[in-house]
Amino acid sequence: MRKLFLSSMILFLFLLGACAPRYVKPTIYREATLEELIELIQRREDKIETIKASLRMGFRDLEKKSSQHCLGVFLFKKPDRFRIKGYPQMGPTLFEIVSDGESFWVYIPKEGKVYLSQDLKKEASKADFNLQDLRSVFSVAEILNQPDVNKFLEKREKEYILYLVKKRLLEKVWIGRSDFLVTKIQRFDEDGSLALEVSFNEYQKINRIDFPEKVRIYNPKEKRILTLLIQKVRLNEAIKPEVFQFKAPKGIEVINLNKEE
Repeated sequence: MRKLFLSSMILFLFLLGACAPRYVKPTIYREATLEELIELIQRREDKIETIKASLRMGFRDLEKKSSQHCLGVFLFKKPDRFRIKGYPQMGPTLFEIVSDGESFWVYIPKEGKVYLSQDLKKEASKADFNLQDLRSVFSVAEILNQPDVNKFLEKREKEYILYLVKKRLLEKVWIGRSDFLVTKIQRFDEDGSLALEVSFNEYQKINRIDFPEKVRIYNPKEKRILTLLIQKVRLNEAIKPEVFQFKAPKGIEVINLNKEE
């Protein structure tokens, strides 16, 4: 009888522990000054010189109501050198975009063409891709360093919002108050309309540097959304300069977009 009683009590205590609500550590929202937040953003970006990563990319055209997905390889060297290669789960390369900081090339193997431009502001639309959009992901502090930019801070319950103004609103930066990480940026055109919105999620530690695993880039003018799942990230490894040069394969037509204008 005693054994049965003890067994029943052990079972009761086990069930009681299993059903009891688990302790959830409360989120602590911290205080920071405008100067401290700016310094944190700049310090994090200063720690990153190069990026090597694998990508899972999603392209969504809101106007055409269409979407595409592919895998990719991404190489980046500050300030604006890129090499991005997109390919399906199985099959040949879909596109390749290369920038040496002065020119960029968009290679579409299916078309048998390479599009060349010396204007980095031109969009690489032939690949459903805007080079400037991706560049914005890794240069959050770029506007912070511009001269004569006024900075204002709004404090909310769970986040700070940093306003960057130069005669007009240039950018808004959302910063979490629990970890002081950038969660979203918005950039604005001269008429005050939204030019770009980038969201950052699921930060991970890479070489003791906070780096987002998920990025969502919304371009309202082009009505496109680019989503990135950034995997197998390696930071600050050496990348040879020739990686950011593109040589068109033999027999491939090179179209200079600047000559068309």
